[in-house]
Amino acid sequence: MTKRARVKRLAAMLCSLTVFTLSGCWNYREVDKMTTVAGIAIDKGEDGQIKLTVEMVDGSGGQDAMSVGSSRISLSGKTMFDIVRRMITESGNRLYWAHAKSIILSEEIARDGAAKIIDWYVRDSETRADIHILVSGEETAEEVLSSDGNSGEPLSYKIDDILKNENSVSNSPVIEIFDFADTINTPGISSLLPMVYSSENKEAKTASIRGSAVFDIDRMLGRIDAPKTKFVLFLRDEIKGGILTLGGYNQPPGISLEIFKNKTKVEPVLVDGQVEIRVKTHTVTAVDEVQENVDYYTAKGRAEIERMAEDMLVKGMENAIEIAQKRYKQDIFGFGDRIHKKMPKAWKSLEPDWDEEFSRLKVSVQAKVEIKRTASTKKPIKTEEEES
Repeated sequence: MTKRARVKRLAAMLCSLTVFTLSGCWNYREVDKMTTVAGIAIDKGEDGQIKLTVEMVDGSGGQDAMSVGSSRISLSGKTMFDIVRRMITESGNRLYWAHAKSIILSEEIARDGAAKIIDWYVRDSETRADIHILVSGEETAEEVLSSDGNSGEPLSYKIDDILKNENSVSNSPVIEIFDFADTINTPGISSLLPMVYSSENKEAKTASIRGSAVFDIDRMLGRIDAPKTKFVLFLRDEIKGGILTLGGYNQPPGISLEIFKNKTKVEPVLVDGQVEIRVKTHTVTAVDEVQENVDYYTAKGRAEIERMAEDMLVKGMENAIEIAQKRYKQDIFGFGDRIHKKMPKAWKSLEPDWDEEFSRLKVSVQAKVEIKRTASTKKPIKTEEEES
């Protein structure tokens, strides 16, 4: 048999084998007999039980049914799986979890320990690990999930859209449940989750994501507001975009720099036998707004703005480090994980009491800001007053 004939024969055999893979799905269920879950809110119920609120897409068809609207059901129970199964009697159908976009934990649940609550979701074969996880900034998680405005569109899909566009703001981390579960079990880094609030917009309630929740393993300790969270993200090398603001309205210079690119380098070093951390950030920006008569169109003017932005970045990151070290004693930047990878012997002695070691860790910060280009107008707009 020639080589070409052997290749043809092998190809025919492979094609015949694919027939078996096209015969159907072993766990196939009729779509019209299932209800699609859009999002989940978890609160504490009465008598120490869990209260689970599920947002459902009206109709069927998963994400294609977004325009149809949404509804919610709530049940309480002792375990998540028990509640999920009993929800069949409320919805009339089995619940389909693969299109769920967000899990919102109440602060009470988060402070009591999130691991035991999300265990079922991570473990179950019908769920997906790429769902976003957040902490409610309101009294309950259900209150946020009920903020669907007047459109009826699933709020969980709106939250998903907000998080997908978070790169344009960089005021909150974007965390999926798998990443959160992985961080819980990773030494040398503490978890950080986004905070979600119910906000008023044109007399309708909707969701607003800003700031972060700080965790010790799986227990929430407190919050960091949105402006400070931005600097935390710089230290975690998670800045993909956003704005750097110098001054503001009636607070010269009133400049907005749009971030195009950022790279943060975290390097553990040994100094006199002690481990220290050196952080260097390099941020590429453009001038996008100038409220005052500021020289940004000459090399000298841009250099001055770059210096102001660098000073602001350094102070902001140093303040974020102080909050993490003094207020929470939690390494939300992953410095310990960097030490573990680069200096395993040093990490071995630091790991047993890392929270205390981190609180005393010396960290130096440097920032370099580059203005690569500006908006189309070359010079700032001047009023007659300024020209006279």
